[in-house]
Amino acid sequence: MTRDSDIVMRIFAGFGLIVFLLMTAFIIGAMWKAPIHQFNLWMLGRNFRAVHPHHPGDSQYVLRIRDFGNLFRGASNGCDYLVGEARAGKGSREDIARSYGGLFIQSFDDTGPVPVEVRFFDKEDWMDPYRWSDWRDTAEAYVGPAALNATLYTVFARQSDYPPYGDMRCN
Repeated sequence: MTRDSDIVMRIFAGFGLIVFLLMTAFIIGAMWKAPIHQFNLWMLGRNFRAVHPHHPGDSQYVLRIRDFGNLFRGASNGCDYLVGEARAGKGSREDIARSYGGLFIQSFDDTGPVPVEVRFFDKEDWMDPYRWSDWRDTAEAYVGPAALNATLYTVFARQSDYPPYGDMRCN
């Protein structure tokens, strides 16, 4: 009788070990995905620091913008990354745009240069991706009355169309 019970216990122990290993593999597989997106966003933000020498001398930092998820494609799955700054400057729109014209930063995955873009707060195309209006409202609230004498804009870089790796924020 003890020999039979030892065999049964070993079978249950082996089955339990297999179930435990499968559950561990599933949890690790599900959890490693979000840190990849955070790391990619961090790398793009680190590369964005190359823009700082190109800011117009009279512009002031207002708000940092960092986000990832399904930002630019609507219903299709994929991950987009965006880093940038909202700024207030005294110069004209043309002078501000000229300061960043033709500027690129390194991509986080070394696939090539990423263009630096400028978007002004008073343009109607702010509603293009849905989160722009949230960033605009936050930046305008932060600047307050100083916004009356300044040109408010964002300078940013974005990378798009990366696999979601199961992260729900990218669906």
